[in-house]
Amino acid sequence: MARLLLPLEHPTPSREHTAEHELLHGLKRLPRRVQQVFLLNRLDQLDFASIAKRLDLPLLSIERNMNQALQPANLQANASASKAAQWYVRLQSPDVTSCERIDFRRWLDADPSHLQAFHDTELRWRSLLAPARELGQDGWYRQGRAALSLGGCSVAVGFGVAALLLFGYWA
Repeated sequence: MARLLLPLEHPTPSREHTAEHELLHGLKRLPRRVQQVFLLNRLDQLDFASIAKRLDLPLLSIERNMNQALQPANLQANASASKAAQWYVRLQSPDVTSCERIDFRRWLDADPSHLQAFHDTELRWRSLLAPARELGQDGWYRQGRAALSLGGCSVAVGFGVAALLLFGYWA
């Protein structure tokens, strides 16, 4: 009887690979619409206004989705990190006002930890590229709003046809 000997030492995944896997897992748990908005921005380099127009959504909804997409990568769960992520997303919006930019500058100047939190947010954003590529590798996110709700449309048409047939036979 031959015995298969397995090595005692198993290669351990690198920290970078483990972190990337965790980010991908966090992104997969997001709602489909949030994933779509995130991937259109991150992979296709579309700005918020273009995404809003393409998906027929309000700009504020796009901002909320992007804030939600940054949450799985948020390693620090403190108030500064959360606010930095909100500022990061808001400053990318075409609706940001000069008053908001001034408020952002004041927020940065108020505490040295704010600048560090914002810098960490930028690094976090860059770290999401590889998981985003894996999540959107088949291009599903490029389909518009109608493609995502096609199943609902066909069900409604089916019910309509059934109702017409039912009423047609009844009359």
